[in-house]
Amino acid sequence: MVLYQIFHRVAFVVTAFIHLYFNDLIKAAITVAGMCLSDSKRPVLQSILRLHSVVLVCFMLAFCFNVVSAHPDQTALNGRDVLNFDDIETPGGFGQIAAGYHGLTFNHFYAFKPTHPDLEGIISVDDLNCAVSKPNSLYGSKVTAESPSIQAHDPSHTFTVHSLRIKPLDLPVGYVTLNLRGFLPERSASPLLWSVDFPAGFHDTLHVRLEEFSKMQWKGLARLEVEADFHFNDLEMDDWEFCIDDLEVEVD
Repeated sequence: MVLYQIFHRVAFVVTAFIHLYFNDLIKAAITVAGMCLSDSKRPVLQSILRLHSVVLVCFMLAFCFNVVSAHPDQTALNGRDVLNFDDIETPGGFGQIAAGYHGLTFNHFYAFKPTHPDLEGIISVDDLNCAVSKPNSLYGSKVTAESPSIQAHDPSHTFTVHSLRIKPLDLPVGYVTLNLRGFLPERSASPLLWSVDFPAGFHDTLHVRLEEFSKMQWKGLARLEVEADFHFNDLEMDDWEFCIDDLEVEVD
C-alpha cells in the first residue's frame, strides 16, 4: 500500500510537470514572477503581494488538478480491481459485504478482521496472516450445502478472476483441499476447475495466479465457487473455513 501511494504521487508530479512543460506554463510563471519583482517603480511590498497572488493561483490550479486526477483509493471501473476488503466495518471481527461491492455479490462470505479483540483465543495466531493487506480479509465456509460464491451484481455481466491469496484456517492435523470452480453463463459448459492441497501445520497465504497455475483464463464467469474439504484418515468434512485476500478481478 505504501509503494502504491508513492507510485501515485510520482505519477501525479510527472503528469503535472508534463502539462506545465508542454504548455509553456513554467516559462510563463518565471516571466510573471520576474515582472512582479522587477518593476522598480512599484513599492517592494506591492510587488511581493502581486507575486503572492500568482502563487495562490498556482496553488488553486494544483488543487483542481489533484481533485480530477486518479486517486489511489478509487474503484477501477471496467478494469482490473484488487479487492482487499479493508474499507468494510467489522464489529465483533466480522462484517457484512453489501451487495454490489465493487460490482460483485458475495454469497456466504464475510469481511473478517483476524486481529479484532473479540476474536482473541478464537482465531489462531497462525491465522492472523489472513489479512495480507491489513486489517481485513475475506472469510468463507460452506453453509447448508451451499458453497461460498461470487458473482457479478448485474446478471447481464460476467467477470474475470486473475489472482487471489488464499489459505485454510488453523489446520493441526490431516490436510485441506481448496477447490475453485468457475461457472460460465452457458449451462452446458463444463466449469473451470482448480484445486490445491494444504498439509497440516502453519501456512502463509498462497498467491494463486489462476491463468499461470491452471493454464487457462478464468474469464467470462457467471459465478465463482470456493470450497475447502478437510481430510483426516477416514474423516472428511466439506465445510472447512478459509480466508481470501487481495482478490484481483475484472467485471466484464
